[in-house]
Order: sequence, then structure tokens, then C-alpha cells
Amino acid sequence: MRRISPYLLSCVSCVLLLAEPSAFESQSGATKKDIRNLKDSSLNLSSIIVDIQGRLETLEQVQYGLQSLYDSQNQKLQNILGDLEKHSLTSQETRAQVDLLKENYDRLSQDQKKLEVEQKKFLEMIEGIEKKIRELTEIGANLNALVLKEFENVKTELKKQAEVILTNQDNVQKLSLELEKFALDQKKEREKSAFKFYEKKSDVLKEAKRMFWDKKFNEARDRFSWLVSQNYQKAESNYFLGQIAYRQKRYEDAIFYYRESATIDDKASYMPLLMLNTAKSFEAIKDLKNTLKFAETLLSLYPKSKEAIEAKKIQNKLKGEKKDGK
Repeated sequence: MRRISPYLLSCVSCVLLLAEPSAFESQSGATKKDIRNLKDSSLNLSSIIVDIQGRLETLEQVQYGLQSLYDSQNQKLQNILGDLEKHSLTSQETRAQVDLLKENYDRLSQDQKKLEVEQKKFLEMIEGIEKKIRELTEIGANLNALVLKEFENVKTELKKQAEVILTNQDNVQKLSLELEKFALDQKKEREKSAFKFYEKKSDVLKEAKRMFWDKKFNEARDRFSWLVSQNYQKAESNYFLGQIAYRQKRYEDAIFYYRESATIDDKASYMPLLMLNTAKSFEAIKDLKNTLKFAETLLSLYPKSKEAIEAKKIQNKLKGEKKDGK
């Protein structure tokens, strides 16, 4: 409970002073009863003020006004009593003073009624606040229940999803492996095509030849094919494409690339080997007529080359078979 202010104690003391017996109580029974009622009302008022003190500053101001009024009337009463004792005022004058006190009392009663009205409004306001608090509490409880229910739903759904994931774990692992393989293939594809971004095509040609001699035929073929598409060193690039096809026993492809190379440049240094391998490719696909034709052409054009020695063997072999076949 909050401490009672000195101001409120003064108000209560003033009311109690007015409630003490006076010289006029014996002259008017009605006045004595009114003053006793005033005393009771003041006590009740004091109890109410203690309960709501500090909450309504406006009510304290009203009490302050009442205190001033009580002090003023008490002073007047004391003055009247002093005057009666000193000058023996007539009964009529005393009656007039009593009427004046009654009038002041009536005014005080009206102020008290106003105070009661303000108190009632305050209590109604308190009840409204309590009602709002109860409503908010109820809403909070409902909201908590809703949140808990939603949490349970989410928990149930997550549990179902976890079960599905565990059930399909093999598929997830398989998909993961496929993704890794796809990423690796993409990386290889990027590395495979990286040469297309070289600043100089001559660097691509050098790299292609190096890969050919290292027997990295697929990588070398990609580069030679790209160089042909770029119209760069087409004769030489087609020759190496023929060589790769010959090494991989793709004889028809080899014949095609050799022909393309010889058509562009028939004076290249590698022509003896080109013609020898062309003859061997035809022999591999059982086209003996063209085999003999290319062997004889090689002997005619490059009789002193080392490839001519092998071409001579092919010629003798085919002519001997033809002679034996008569």
C-alpha cells in the first residue's frame, strides 16, 4: 500500500475538527445530525482517497480545494464563536451564521457528489482495463495453442520427409554419383575445348602433333579437325587425321583424309608415307586394284625413298598372287 500524503492527512484532520461538538449542537438537532453525517462521509472519503491516491492527480486537486474550503469555514466559525463570546451577538445573527455554514455544507456536499462521480468513472475505467487484459490473455492462450498445433504439424511433415529420404537413400546416392560424373564430364569437355581459345592456331597445331606422337590420338584428332574447320594448315592437318585413322584401323576414314591432304598439297615431304599408308589401307579393305595402283605410283614418283622398299614388296606380292591366280 502506498504512503498517505501529508496533504490527505490534513484533509481528514480538518473534517474531524468540524465534526467535534460545538455550541450550536444544543440549539438544533438537525444540525447535529448533519454534522455527524458529514463526519461519517469524511471518513469514507478518506478511505476512498487512500485507495486511489497517486492515481488521479485531478482528484487530489479537488481535495486540496475542499481542504481550503474547510479551513476557511473553520476559521469563520472560530471567529463567530469568538465574536459571540466577546460581543454576545443576538440569536438572529447566530442563526444567520448557521445558515451560512449550512449553505457552505451544501456546497461541500455537491463537491463530494462530483468526487463520487469521478470515482465511479475511474472504477469503470479500471474495469474496462481489466476486461481488455482478460481478452488479451485469452487471445494469447489461443495463439499459443495455435502455434503449438502448427509446430506439431511441421514436425510431423518433417518426419514424413525424413522417412522418404531414408527410403530413397540409394536413389539419392545414385543421383549424387551421376551429378559428380556429369560435373567431371563437363570439366573434361571444357578442357577438351580449351584449345579453341588459344591466341595462335600455330600453338594448337604444335600441341596436336605432340599429342599424336604421345599416342593421345583422340585429343589430337579433336585439334586437327578444328584446325581443318578453321582452314589452317589443312593439308598437314588432314594428313595427321589420316594417320590417326590408320593407327586406329579406320581405314576408309584414313583413305578419305589422305586424299584430302594430297589434293591440297601433293608436294609435301610426307607424301611417300601418305601414299604407302593409302596403299595399305586399300589392302586392308580388300581393294587390291587401288592397292597396286598406289604402290606403283609411289615407286614411280619416289623410287629412292624408304617407303619405296615396302611398296615394292606390296607390288611383288600382288603381282605374284595375280600370276598364281591364272
